[in-house]
Amino acid sequence: MPPADRTLPLLLHYLRQHWLSYSLGVVAIICTNWIAVSIPHYIQVSIDLLGENLSNQPQRLTDNLLIMLALAVSMIVVRTLSRILFFNPGRAIECQIKNDMFHKLMALQKDYYDKNPSGGIISKVNNDIMGIRMIYGFAMMQAFNIATMLSLTPLKMWQLSPKLTLYCILPIIVVFAIVRLGMRVLVRNMRARMQALQRLSAFSAASLSGIDVIKSYEMPPWALGRFGVESEEMVTRALRISWVRSFMMPILSNLEHLLKLLILLVGGMLVIQENLSLGQLTAFITYAVLLTMPLMALGWVTTMIQQGLVGLESVRTVLAEKTPLSATPDLPEVESRALFSKGGLTVQNLSYRFPDGSSDVLQAVSFSIQPGQVIGILGRIGSGKSTLVNCLNRYLVPPPGSVKLGDRKLDELSFSDVRRSIRTVTQEPFLFSDTVRENIRFTLPEADGSSEKTLVRVLHTAALKEEVQRFPKQTETLVGEKGIMLSGGQKQRISLARAITEPCDLLILDNVLSAVDYETERFLLREVHQLLRPDADGKALVQALLIVSHRVTSMERADHILVLDEGRIVDQGTHAELVRRPGDYQQMWRLQNGSPAPETPQASQLAPVV
Repeated sequence: MPPADRTLPLLLHYLRQHWLSYSLGVVAIICTNWIAVSIPHYIQVSIDLLGENLSNQPQRLTDNLLIMLALAVSMIVVRTLSRILFFNPGRAIECQIKNDMFHKLMALQKDYYDKNPSGGIISKVNNDIMGIRMIYGFAMMQAFNIATMLSLTPLKMWQLSPKLTLYCILPIIVVFAIVRLGMRVLVRNMRARMQALQRLSAFSAASLSGIDVIKSYEMPPWALGRFGVESEEMVTRALRISWVRSFMMPILSNLEHLLKLLILLVGGMLVIQENLSLGQLTAFITYAVLLTMPLMALGWVTTMIQQGLVGLESVRTVLAEKTPLSATPDLPEVESRALFSKGGLTVQNLSYRFPDGSSDVLQAVSFSIQPGQVIGILGRIGSGKSTLVNCLNRYLVPPPGSVKLGDRKLDELSFSDVRRSIRTVTQEPFLFSDTVRENIRFTLPEADGSSEKTLVRVLHTAALKEEVQRFPKQTETLVGEKGIMLSGGQKQRISLARAITEPCDLLILDNVLSAVDYETERFLLREVHQLLRPDADGKALVQALLIVSHRVTSMERADHILVLDEGRIVDQGTHAELVRRPGDYQQMWRLQNGSPAPETPQASQLAPVV
């Protein structure tokens, strides 16, 4: 079982929010069980009356029968009410935990998802929370039901016959000892099965995402074998759980028959000796049935509680993840929107090392981006470009004070303020399994005239207008899971179109043109640079651009270019300066253009951005 000092606070946190419903439910449970243990008394009296001369008191027998009928109907009503009062909060808490999990997962940053596969997270949200719901609903109700029934029933039995009650307690103690041993094995295997299920979910999600790679490399046998190993582990654990349950449940279910046999044996002797009436013996047997019912339920409840506590510990590991920056308050909207215009983005001696790394991926990187500028970052694959981008938009947490947005340190701003100013189009675009339209405009308000105009504008800017018109349903065409129905270039351009639906201060393009042809690249660069131009109202959609690429053609119109290699800035300047100066930039120019560096770059390549 997970340590109580870790799971108990979380368990009580959600219980306190529904204390009134649970309190009324407990009252209903007590009333239900009080009625249940009251009925055998009237059974006893009625049977004893049958052994006497009924002609003297027929009305008393009728009254007893009517009282038992009224008590039975009352018990049905109160028991139904108790289930409503327990089950409804259980469902509400399940919904709340899922919402809390989702909000937490939205607040966690890239490093958490790098360490935890999405399949395992999905398993926690779906499977683990289901066990938690059973704790707050059925298990909680049965726990109070068992507690009250095991308190009231032995008391009534003791009042009838202390000697016979002691005989009944002995087999109960033996059964409890056996069940206790079985529970240890059960808990251990339930935890192992839950972990196996998370691994299986993670592998399944990863395999389905990369199904094309698996097929292209002829690896289905390996994938099937790996899936079989994980499935076999889960089946093994499930069978062990079933074995323990099949051992425990018959013992608990047969306890009733054992008690009845014992009561008939010992109680029959007491009836013969006239120390016990026939009605009292019948009532005692009824109490024995009432006693074994909670004992049988105890096995199921204990299993549910163990499973729920394991799930609660699994959920707690997610909810307990630290998000120290998520508590940072948002700036007033006016101040937040003016951050970039006060001084742009400044990077000073930025060095970054991954938590499990042995060396710095970025080393003393310094530069600035001012409003109206187009900055280019060029580097070979693996030079640290994406890591730098993720530090600028705070997908990764940079060292304190190394990055400033306006006059404020980036690490002191809320995520909302950073995202409002800096928007990133990554080199690995993600598309939802929805239509082209919804993938582009899902951040916009409900469909209206202005959003339709925005959709037309961004389709043109992203060089998608003609291609989308050729789709079977145009903008209503489904793109498939992660955009599988589209080419790499189309996915990149839809991601770009999504990023420019609304204004932002700094737009970062992280190698987003790598999958398009030369002519499309030139068109896109021209249109992206146009985003810096003020419209009729004097406002530009984008205040500054940061273009990150390993293709020199993407850098030609940049105001300033940084050449990155092994996490360091090894050269910088304009395209005209760098293409003439021996170094990495000139070498990449020659390799990508298949010709020596020109003495004087063409005027079209150096046209300033106004």
